[in-house]
Amino acid sequence: MKKLFLLVFFIVAIVPVNCTMPDSKKDEKIVEAKLPSRKDIFHQLCQYWEVTDAENPDYSDLYDNQKDGIYNYPGIVFMTDSTFLENPRAKMRYGKFELKGKTIKAQFDDGKKAIYTIEDFHNPDMVLLRVEKAHTTKLILKGSDAYWPNANLNPYNKINSQWRIKPAKEESTDALRERLKECVMFYAYFFQGHAESGSKEISFLGLPCCFNWYQGGISVQNEKKLDKKWINCFYSEEQALQARQMIEDVITKKYDWDTTQKNWMKQIVPVLKQIKDSL
Repeated sequence: MKKLFLLVFFIVAIVPVNCTMPDSKKDEKIVEAKLPSRKDIFHQLCQYWEVTDAENPDYSDLYDNQKDGIYNYPGIVFMTDSTFLENPRAKMRYGKFELKGKTIKAQFDDGKKAIYTIEDFHNPDMVLLRVEKAHTTKLILKGSDAYWPNANLNPYNKINSQWRIKPAKEESTDALRERLKECVMFYAYFFQGHAESGSKEISFLGLPCCFNWYQGGISVQNEKKLDKKWINCFYSEEQALQARQMIEDVITKKYDWDTTQKNWMKQIVPVLKQIKDSL
C-alpha cells in the first residue's frame, strides 16, 4: 500500500470535508465578492438541480446502482448559454433549451426532444413535468444555488466534462495527463462557482473523483478505495491506476496556500490550478 500524502502547510490538525462547509465565526466574511444578480427566472433556473423525488417512474427507479457499486444520482443542470445536461452525476445527456413562460423546450444532441413544464417554482425548490414522446414524468427538484454566470467556466458544460467520457481505446501517457488536467480544472470550476455563490453546503455525491478534500489540504484516494466511477472514466482500471499515480506524484509537491483566506473553497481553487500546471 502506497503512502498517503497530505498537502497541509498551515494547520496542525485537519478535518475532512464532506458535504458541509465549515461554520464561520461571526466576524468572518464568507463571500468577499458581490453575488451575481439573478432576479429573472432564466438565471434562477441556471444551476444544478438534484432530483429528490419523482412519479412515473418513482425515484427508486431513477436512482440507479446498476453495477459494481457505481451509484447514479438523477439531476439536471441548466446553463446560461442555453445548453443543459440531464443526469450530470449519472449517464450524461446534453442538449439545448428554450424557456418561454413556464415551458422549457428541450432539443437533445441526439436529435430527440422533450418538454418541461414548470408546475411550481420557489427557488431552491422546483417541480417539473417532463414529457418525452408520450411519457410524462413528474420531477421534484432541489436547487444547489451554485451559479456560473459564464457557461464556459461551468464545470458541467460539454468541454469541461469531456474527461468523464470513457475513451474507446487505450490512451498514451500524454492523453492521460490531459484527462487529469481536465479533471483537476473541473473541480476548480466546481469550487469556484460554489464559493462565489455563497454556498454553505456542497455535495460531491455521484461525481467521479480521486481526491479526498480537507480544510487546508488535498490527498489522493488509496488504490484499494479508489472511486469506481472515476476508474470508469478511463479505458481500463490499469490506466486509471496509472493516472492516479501521476496525480499523486504531483500532489506531494509544496503549493502556495493562501492562509489569510477564510473560505476553504476559495482557498482551494488556486491550489488546484497550480496542481494542473504541475501535471
